[in-house]
Amino acid sequence: MKALLIFITLIANLSIADNWLDVKKLTSVGPEKNRNFDVTESAIAINSNNNGYMVVWEGNDFRTDTAPGENEIFGQIHNEDGSTISSETIRISFMGVSLSLSYDGRKPDIIYNPNTNEYLVVWYGDHNQNGLIEGEFEIFVQRINADNGELIGTFKRISDMGPVSNRAYDAFNPHVTYNTQDQLYLVVWHGEEGNAASPLGSFEIYGQLLNNNAIEVGDNDFKISDMGPANDPNYNAFSPVAAYNSSNNEFLIAWYGEDERGGRVPGEFEVYAQRINASNGSLIGADSTAVSFVGLNGDIARAAKFPDVTYNKEQNEYLIVWSADDSKDGHVGNEFEIYGQILDANAQEIGKNDFLISEMGIIGLNSFDAFRPKVEYLSASGQYVTVWRGDDNIDGEFEIYTQRLNATNQVRIGKSSERLSHAGIENSLIYDARRADIAVNASNSDVIVIWEQEDETTTQVEGEFEVFSRKLQTSNFLVNSTMTGSWFDVNRDGEGYIVEILPNNDVLVTWFTYLPDQAEQAWILGTGTIKNNKITLTLMQTTTGGTFGPNFDSNTIQNIPWGELSLEFDSCNSAIVNYNSSNLAYGYGDYNLSRLTNLSGLDCNAPSQNNDRLNGLTAAWFDPSHNGEGWFLEYLGNSTVLMYWFTYDDIGQQKWFISVGQVNDQDIITFNDTTITNGTSFGTQFNAADINRLPWGNVEMIINNCQSITVNYNSSLAVYGQGQLEAIPLTSIAGIECIL
Repeated sequence: MKALLIFITLIANLSIADNWLDVKKLTSVGPEKNRNFDVTESAIAINSNNNGYMVVWEGNDFRTDTAPGENEIFGQIHNEDGSTISSETIRISFMGVSLSLSYDGRKPDIIYNPNTNEYLVVWYGDHNQNGLIEGEFEIFVQRINADNGELIGTFKRISDMGPVSNRAYDAFNPHVTYNTQDQLYLVVWHGEEGNAASPLGSFEIYGQLLNNNAIEVGDNDFKISDMGPANDPNYNAFSPVAAYNSSNNEFLIAWYGEDERGGRVPGEFEVYAQRINASNGSLIGADSTAVSFVGLNGDIARAAKFPDVTYNKEQNEYLIVWSADDSKDGHVGNEFEIYGQILDANAQEIGKNDFLISEMGIIGLNSFDAFRPKVEYLSASGQYVTVWRGDDNIDGEFEIYTQRLNATNQVRIGKSSERLSHAGIENSLIYDARRADIAVNASNSDVIVIWEQEDETTTQVEGEFEVFSRKLQTSNFLVNSTMTGSWFDVNRDGEGYIVEILPNNDVLVTWFTYLPDQAEQAWILGTGTIKNNKITLTLMQTTTGGTFGPNFDSNTIQNIPWGELSLEFDSCNSAIVNYNSSNLAYGYGDYNLSRLTNLSGLDCNAPSQNNDRLNGLTAAWFDPSHNGEGWFLEYLGNSTVLMYWFTYDDIGQQKWFISVGQVNDQDIITFNDTTITNGTSFGTQFNAADINRLPWGNVEMIINNCQSITVNYNSSLAVYGQGQLEAIPLTSIAGIECIL
């Protein structure tokens, strides 16, 4: 690779593509550096009319209308730049007797209503009015003016779990979403109703529709889940979430619970889903759908919990994510990661089954985990964004992480399990980040993630949690034919990627690299598609079995599925590659890439492209009698050509040769210094300093016309010898017209 630098201007632009902006601290609850005042269970909604947002939480404050240690629901409205509309937090709940510690407001959720320019906040708590008593938890709601934060009316109780004045029946963990067509809110929760369908101690999922004035409409506290045999308290449902399907005017509700179907038993937690009519709350379909499948049926040692769900209007489908200690891909018990499943509009599983999203720590080591995911769909950029709490490099140091996925094929985009938070002193176990939430702006696809974090600053100490945030700035760069060329990580000189942008929005990517278990060459290739600034490839393959030279037989070549790969560009000179192999020896990872070659006729900085007649050399070429090996040529201008030859040795192992040559007046390209390499291995074992660049021999290419090149080779290595091949183009590059 180093030999190329005399021919190539390397542009080292290492900026990141879709970029998470700097962390903002959003709250300052209570006196500075006072652990007695905290925020917890924070949630966020974005005002799509003005791009502001509101954050709510449960906690205590040092205001005159609250007692020390009194747990209530508070909030702040922020402008788009993160500034607040008022200096004082907004008190939302007023549970029980004023200044009493006996009544609480807990676990708020929030949504923005674009039709009324209001926020609706929901929570669970205990109260002292209308027959309620301390310790009897129900669901409450409050409307809030989105411009000034003023409370609209008083808060209302909307759930009725069990007999009044009875602490044995409760409602917990509410979630709210909004039907824009009928202008109805849906609030869901898990609770004990206290009737034959839900006896004392048996939790099921319930829902309530509300109009824009937060007035209950339709059936009261309608039951959504049906876990286990009728009236059996050993089967329960917990932590519901909901998404609105604007195409079908339905809601999809997801939760985790215990059921008896398929041989499952009490204590065996999986994720379930149920469609309901968004106009009246009636169930669609007789039974809820089991979404996750963790371990074996009947195994209570593994569990899937705390799902979240989002709706993709473009494809009319849902993504459900959850945390589980699954047995797939080398993982072990109590090793929790984030998994996902695509459901179609009928709540049927499609695509990859229970696919892995997070990668916390070393696979097979249960010291590292990922918990409580949240997910949103970004329509403008065609991607899902998932966030969660986890520990990665240091066991017990919990931070907030994120992974972006291509919405069409769920291939990972950008960094693998990218870290968003940096709580306190680095590598310290006494500072944590927790409880992430995420919101997307329906008008422009802005994404904001919030979380709670303790820190070590001039205003905050360990044990004092405040709300922090980061915003995702999506790139407006678009991939085009000028991305064609060679790319590499400047810290990994000696391997790289050949990108060919083909007609009809197709892409061919070839990764020339090394084996994971020995210091020998390997190559991986696949075709994919383009979406905005991203390329995704779902089926990268490697090969084995070919034999170099006259004994080459394409029938002996085996194509081996390798995994997935994505490239995300923020300019025509920099990108991020993310890979995830189905072969555990290769694993997963990501690198920052810089452009290695600028190709003639594809100059990304040129106002117009030149028409050098040799531009048409840039393509993949192969000899039809040797289908399974071939050449990538890149024309660099000034009669200079870069050649990669992907082939095999005499025992069927992949090899690649590389050289730079010159085109003479007779249209003959001479590659006098072709090299082969070895000495390093794939992934974390890669070390550029260990690479041996060995002379291979000479190659001569006689350009006959646009459809024909005669290849003569003469290797100094006996394994390869000498011979002649006849090459024709395998690919044509978008934007290049051959005039050879």
